[in-house]
Amino acid sequence: MTPDSMQQLPRGCRIIEFPERTDERGSLSFAESMHHIPFQVERAFWVYGVPEGRTRGGHSHSETAEVVIPVTGSFNMMVDDGTRKATVLMDSPTKGILIPPGVWCELRDFSPGTVCVVFASHPYNASGYIHDYSQYLNEQLSVIRYDSSRRDEWNAFLKTSKNGTFLLDRGYMDYHSDRFTDSSLMFYKHGRLLAMLPANWCKDEGTVQSHGGLTYGGLIVQDSMIAVDALEVFSCAIDWMKHTLGAHRWLYKPIPYIYSRQPAEEDLYALFRSGGVLKQRGVSSVIDLKKPLPMRQSRKSGCVKALKTGLRSDAGNMQEDLQAFWDILAGILQEKHGRKPVHSVDELRLLHSRFPDSIRLHVVRDGDRVVAGALVYDMGQVVHTQYLASSDYGKKNGALDMLLHELITVTYADRKYFDFGISTENGGSYLNEGLIFQKEGFGARSVVYDTYEMTF
Repeated sequence: MTPDSMQQLPRGCRIIEFPERTDERGSLSFAESMHHIPFQVERAFWVYGVPEGRTRGGHSHSETAEVVIPVTGSFNMMVDDGTRKATVLMDSPTKGILIPPGVWCELRDFSPGTVCVVFASHPYNASGYIHDYSQYLNEQLSVIRYDSSRRDEWNAFLKTSKNGTFLLDRGYMDYHSDRFTDSSLMFYKHGRLLAMLPANWCKDEGTVQSHGGLTYGGLIVQDSMIAVDALEVFSCAIDWMKHTLGAHRWLYKPIPYIYSRQPAEEDLYALFRSGGVLKQRGVSSVIDLKKPLPMRQSRKSGCVKALKTGLRSDAGNMQEDLQAFWDILAGILQEKHGRKPVHSVDELRLLHSRFPDSIRLHVVRDGDRVVAGALVYDMGQVVHTQYLASSDYGKKNGALDMLLHELITVTYADRKYFDFGISTENGGSYLNEGLIFQKEGFGARSVVYDTYEMTF
């Protein structure tokens, strides 16, 4: 098989070359689980004595992956994912073929004396097979790249999902569409939308990011999503990225569990099975509002000082107050980090106009002057402080202590989690200990925001 033809194999299939050692005594090849064989081997069986003209296989597996190796002799392996078919001559004991879940396979044209061995990722399970090809085709997942004609369908699915937030609404995602080449995917089964993947394409890097312009961008799914479905979605996504875009890397940022109203980590299992490697880990500080930990005395003292100084908290408006807050925030970021806020004032006003109930500004005033503020993203069960900032005067007089205490104990006390955001930099290699100490002073503890890399 040539390298070019190998690229045309159906979804997830590939040729595996095994090490060979040859001397005057003969030859030896070997394979190790999780190395040459890309899974933990749970079962092995071998096929031999196939009569002339007979075939083997003629099925697909819902969960099991297999590697098929001709130990002696040869046969033709037909593989089919419902979209692409290929027939591969298997005639060397140093080469095997990987058959992932959801791929139909048939073994044909056995030469006399052929023996092949099969390594499987799961024990035998009769219910995990599909033997009828018509049923197989009906069961296949289809992948469609998102375009604006599917905007309403995307947003409707998001609203009924178990882990979606308004950050993944097209009204939010598309505000910076000029900076990202969208390559979001929608997955259908039996004509029904099963899952969605927010993503963008970085052609120069050969990389799909899900999503480069968002805090997270993992699979959006409904209650019906199960682990086997996630395996198939990941397999189809990787195949689409490889063959449609020519991508060789996928950066994946799963939606943290606190944003899910039901357990929704099927994608983390699929990441593991797809060879995902943790590349970045941000540490965010989160309060469980149903079981809050006590505040440190230093934070309580700040609240008392703010009250004695005469500071008052208030709901800020997105015109004069936002600009005043932004001037404080931008000054701090420029002085301490030499950078600007991710969003401009105009962008936030635009987003607020689209999501007025989800994006809110809370400020602390000294008279009429804004001295501190919190720009809050209200996700429903999670409240996230997108930006926090205080002037020097506000810092000296506990302005943020007072504001955050009120947000946590009064304004958003009926929510499930209060998320302060990450306190790490450089992909997690640096922890801002002073910043996280302040957040932990309110009773917050760590939840990670991860980025995984898959190469193919």
